[in-house]
Amino acid sequence: MADDLARPYKCTVQLALPSAQYARHLRDVISVDKEISSKVVKSFSIERAPADDGGDGDAGDDMRVLRIQFEATEAKMLRVSISTTYDMINVALKCFQEFGE
Repeated sequence: MADDLARPYKCTVQLALPSAQYARHLRDVISVDKEISSKVVKSFSIERAPADDGGDGDAGDDMRVLRIQFEATEAKMLRVSISTTYDMINVALKCFQEFGE
């Protein structure tokens, strides 16, 4: 079904994580839950970390920035979605820390 809703409210969050594996696991964990309403759409991607961000220099592990793009029809819905996503990220990262990746 085509989605014709205009979503003028947008926000991009980029999280630099310790490793590419952390980025993949976090993306997999938080992308499972879909938005309740079609008023908000989230998309996820993993990007290369900047060369000067203090990484360990391992070329195979530089795809470790999780990028989340939010688009919403209303500012309130955007805020709620971002807040909820940050809560889920916080829980997931605490689990990674406690139990490993």
